[in-house]
Amino acid sequence: MQKVIQTILGVVVAVGAFTALWVGANLVFNQATRDFKRFSAIAGAIVGTLFMTVVDGNRLVTGIGRPNEWDWALVHTYLFWPLVGAAAGAAVGWVLANLDARPKRLAFAVGAGLAIGTLLGVILKSRYQLALRTTPLFMWPAVGAAFGAGLSLLRRRNILNGAVTGLFFGWLYGTFGAGLQSVSQANLTETLIATCVAGGLAGLRLGMTENPDVVGRASIESKSRAWLFVGPAFAFYTIMLILPAIQTFVLSLKGRDSIDWVGFANYREVFADESNIDLSDFGGFLGSGILPWVAFFVVAGLLIAFLLGRETSQPLDFSGAPVLPLILAMGLLSFAIFTHLRGTIINNLWWVVGVTLLSTSLGLAMAKLSDGVFGEPVAKSFVFMPMAISFVGASIIWRLIMYQGRNITKNQTGFYNAIWVWLGNNTTTGPGSVIAAAIFVAVACALGFAAIRALSDSPAVSALYLTIAVVPLWVAYRALSGGIGGYQYTEAGDQLPLAVEFVQKGPFNNFWLMFILVWIQTGFAMVILSAAIKAVPQDYIEAASIDGATEGQVFWRITVPQVMPTILVVATTIMVNVMKVFDIVKVTTNGQFGTQVLANAMYQEAFLNFNRGLGASLAIILFIGVLPVMVWNVYNMTQEA
Repeated sequence: MQKVIQTILGVVVAVGAFTALWVGANLVFNQATRDFKRFSAIAGAIVGTLFMTVVDGNRLVTGIGRPNEWDWALVHTYLFWPLVGAAAGAAVGWVLANLDARPKRLAFAVGAGLAIGTLLGVILKSRYQLALRTTPLFMWPAVGAAFGAGLSLLRRRNILNGAVTGLFFGWLYGTFGAGLQSVSQANLTETLIATCVAGGLAGLRLGMTENPDVVGRASIESKSRAWLFVGPAFAFYTIMLILPAIQTFVLSLKGRDSIDWVGFANYREVFADESNIDLSDFGGFLGSGILPWVAFFVVAGLLIAFLLGRETSQPLDFSGAPVLPLILAMGLLSFAIFTHLRGTIINNLWWVVGVTLLSTSLGLAMAKLSDGVFGEPVAKSFVFMPMAISFVGASIIWRLIMYQGRNITKNQTGFYNAIWVWLGNNTTTGPGSVIAAAIFVAVACALGFAAIRALSDSPAVSALYLTIAVVPLWVAYRALSGGIGGYQYTEAGDQLPLAVEFVQKGPFNNFWLMFILVWIQTGFAMVILSAAIKAVPQDYIEAASIDGATEGQVFWRITVPQVMPTILVVATTIMVNVMKVFDIVKVTTNGQFGTQVLANAMYQEAFLNFNRGLGASLAIILFIGVLPVMVWNVYNMTQEA
């Protein structure tokens, strides 16, 4: 109960503090039009307080003793330097607000900056003093000035102001960042050079800014409203996303210990390593047993498109019936290609193609098939339910309950292996194979009967039924020729059960791992696409029906084009999640058996092998791969809105 109370109090205090800060910021910016001198002084005090609080909070400057208890000495210790910063900032802000002449503003601002820089250099603790390096000291300020000037040119702002701003940040990085030497070489003189020049540049830039007129002050107050709403989110994303991304890129250019610069050597190592990209067996897919099925479905799809085109007075019509065999052909071709390629990056591409295609297609199919039927909410709830399960939980469920394979001397506990072994034991010889073949022949006959009935209305649909009927006929042939299911023969001729190694046996184990994510993401795709389908104007559908369009034609010619923006958003959202996949691979195989993906490889290199440079380069490669998809997703959502 005590923890619950502490949590509630923490939430209340956090919300209250944020509210107080937000209201206080509004009151401060209100002073911009009412009393600009007061506003300038308050703004300077806030900046000075924050700066010295950060500096003193990190124990970078010498203190005057820390009390063991909260008493009157608090003001002289923990609040001393923040109060000094507030006083200095308020004084600078007040004086600058009273100075309109440019020479006087520049002289005072530069002088104040030098004074503050001198004070900061003197009070800096000896172990944090600097020993500068010549190359970074000159290189980074020049880079910063050029970047600032170029950015100001693009924004059509004052180029000199931008150059001074870039020079300031370049100097900070060249001295306090890349320019540091060992602590034993640090000295007060070089520390004062770094802090005084930084203070002088900050003062120079501040002095170059003129006091705003009435219109400018009103603009400050109005624009502040937008920043007060957007600012917290922008600061959060800057601290939690933008700065870590920049730091990760910097680390990717360094070696294992994150000290020595190696340039793009880590990236060259990633793409040169055969464990990441191995195309040596690329031509092997030409001999794959899947290709005959690819050719069959392509020919069937083109034939159906030709027959449908005759019905709609077009050379080839790829809407409706031809879609299924062509999608199957594309999926099988991708499957044949990816099973003959190896590597971490290849696996990520396979995940993107397979999971995105299957999840979006199945979600669209379920959204359409369940639309308006009895028990629609219940059916959709069951499909959507896996979304409530974490990736780790789903991986454990599928690995132990669905895919688990046991020794041949034990009963199978994995659902799929139990069925597979049972089929192997009962359909290899004797009446079992005949019964299995008869069942699949009956299914093929039912599809043939449906094809005959549809022949008069639509030869294309009839051809689709016949195309599907080939699959159960092939399974029936397999049942009669050698049985189906898991079994093996010993040297003595005895038949033993044989479980499938879904997780351990490559390269198809990648597909079985992907199916876990398909199981989770299909519900998401179904819910979003179902809402889009229901939003299609009913007038379009009724008009098409009156013109004699079939239900399939209405779906492919009316519904799908209307929901295509939503399909793209769903597909790109799933694609982003797939490219970052980590949990499923980590829990099921930990990247073994040829199932490694970029996120898991990044984790292993950075935190297990302690090769931070290589791990950071893998993270950047993953980020670059995700970034275009995210931009495209945002663009689609913006267009749809």
